[in-house]
Amino acid sequence: MKIDQEYLKLMLNTFIDSPHSFIWVSDLVDRGIEMDDKFLFHIQILEDQGFVEPLDKKSDLGYEILLGGQYRWNSRPLRLTASGHEFAEAVNKSEIWEIMKEEFKDSSLSTLKSAAATLLKAFAKKQIDKYLQF
Repeated sequence: MKIDQEYLKLMLNTFIDSPHSFIWVSDLVDRGIEMDDKFLFHIQILEDQGFVEPLDKKSDLGYEILLGGQYRWNSRPLRLTASGHEFAEAVNKSEIWEIMKEEFKDSSLSTLKSAAATLLKAFAKKQIDKYLQF
């Protein structure tokens, strides 16, 4: 399965838009995300990169793989980590988002993470340079 960047952005923004420090899987469902293979794939790669974790940090994200590849969700609160917030910040900057969609459209999440961090630093430096010129 390929990474769907728009889907990832929707998932990340569900965390960002929450009035709480965490979300429930039902919050993702409310945003139109189905609990299917696409969701499992994307939540797992977000977990792999350390972008999401269970709120209590002692349990797992709440999915259980059953025989035949089926799975079920045991709802528990999930939080976006500091790294997840940084990545979400990058994808929500329109200049960075356009570059990522065009130049990194078939990239792994690890590559997207690296590119987003580099672009965000460059964007911040450009903004800072505007204020340091006299």
